[in-house]
This record gives sequence, C-alpha cells and structure tokens, in this order.
Amino acid sequence: MSQAIEIRHVTKRFNGRLALHDVDWSLEAGQIHGLIGANGAGKTTLLQLALGVLAPDQGTITVLGELSGPHNATLRQRMQYVASDQTLPRNFRVSEWLHYVSLLYQRWDARVAKRLLDAMEIGRNTPIRALSTGAQASLRLALAAAARPELLLLDEATNGLDVVVKRQVMRLLVDMAAAEGTTLVVATHAIEDVERMAETISILYRGSVVLTENLDALKGHVRRFQIVAGPQWSQEVLHHPQVADVRWQGHVGVVTIDGPPESWSERLRQAGATLVEPIDMDLADVFGIVLKREGYTRENLAWDA
Repeated sequence: MSQAIEIRHVTKRFNGRLALHDVDWSLEAGQIHGLIGANGAGKTTLLQLALGVLAPDQGTITVLGELSGPHNATLRQRMQYVASDQTLPRNFRVSEWLHYVSLLYQRWDARVAKRLLDAMEIGRNTPIRALSTGAQASLRLALAAAARPELLLLDEATNGLDVVVKRQVMRLLVDMAAAEGTTLVVATHAIEDVERMAETISILYRGSVVLTENLDALKGHVRRFQIVAGPQWSQEVLHHPQVADVRWQGHVGVVTIDGPPESWSERLRQAGATLVEPIDMDLADVFGIVLKREGYTRENLAWDA
C-alpha cells in the first residue's frame, strides 16, 4: 500500500518554542485516520506542515509521493485542508463563491457540492455573511469535497455544527472517501467523533506522535476489569508493569491494564479475585491511559458542592 503522508524526523519551532520534536509519522493511502491530542499538542502544526504552508526546521515531508512545500502547485490540486478558523468572503453569495472556487480546481465536481449543500439546506443565493457558524462550516466542507481531493485534512472542521448535522456531514464525507479512495485525516479533540469513523488513530502529546495504531487493536491493548477481592486476595499481581491504574471501593476494585493482550481474567482470579468482569472502554478512556503512560498527571476537575 502506498503512503499518503510520510513525515521523517521533523522538528518545528515558533519563536524558539518547540511545537513538534523529531516526528516520524506515516499514513497509508485510502485510510480514514483520526489525529487526537489535547489543545496545543501540535495537531494543527502537523497538518499545516503536510499541506506545505509551513516548512519544517528539519526533516522531510512527502505527501502523495511528492515533496510538500509552498510552491508545489500540482500537489495543492490533489489535497484540501479545512479548519474551523478559515474565513469566508462575507460579501459574496454562496453561488458566487462556489463559482469562483470551482475555477481553481481541475477535478471540481459540482454534484458533490450540491449534495452537501442540499443536505445542509444552504440556499445558493444566501449572502455568506448571513450564514450561521454551522452553515459556514458546512460550506467549507462542501467546497473542499467538491475539489475531489486525494487527501482531505480536517482540522476541527466540524466545530459549530450541531450533533445531528455533524453526523450527517461526516457520514457523507466517509461515503465520499470510500467511493473515491480519498485519504481522510480528522484532527479533533472531540474523541467520540473520531471513534465513530476512523480506522486508525494517532495520538499527539507535547509535540510528539506517541502512538499510531489500528483503532480496534488499540482498544484490545487497553482493558479494564471490575474485580471483587476474596479472602485470599494478593496485592502482588497489581505490581505488574502492565497495570496502569487501580481504584478501590471497599473490596470492589477496577483494574486497568495497558499492554499486549494476555489472559488477565485468569491472572486476577489466580490472585484471589472472586469476581472478574470486563468493562467496556471507549476511545476517550484509552486516550487517557496513553497520556498517563506518557507522563500526563492532571486529574479531572471536580466541583465541590
């Protein structure tokens, strides 16, 4: 399988501040990929480097088989980037801006734009300044999709959409990606959105890509069990390096395992647990465990009544 993105030993600083450090990151063509991390982790910087609007201080970036850079006009025809803070021309009507953008891209498909705009009920004669935040987000996505890119980079691109509309838009984009073979990268802090659509996941932490893995495999590596400690319970099993977290309430505990799949159910029973039940974990749970592994220690804020 060819690579849509290959980033090798890339470092980027802004005014002396390290934004990305010695990043190695590659992504197979045709995948739907989730890029998650806390605000400030480096998601936007990584995508803008891939796009070519930023240059690395060191390292190499290859996108769709070509070196990425600001002067590669051919490559810019093959990829699109959508961010929540991109401005639209307020004095244009939707139809006028659609026509203008259509002249810039050789692969423009007006049918794709129509399908998305109709789904979002955006009128063609509407002045862009009259569009809601959500409608403007939908318009940005429609413009990008209509260019029929081989690589589509979404940077918090669905901010402003309500839950129902967001799911509808993302479903349309996933269908498009599947039909066209488009590589779709979704960078967001809304982890539940990524979990719903992505095949593979990368996690950024403090300017480094700390993990890239198939989503199902990642969930298989981090498991959680509820246990009841019997009279012969031995705490020694909890000293195993794969035990990431233990929470007790009386004799009932919740044990989180971070490591390769093993028979932890049997291991906990042998240690004296009278009940061992697996607990379903979502991607947000797994994300928290991975960050803890990397040294993130901030606890959830709680309101003390």
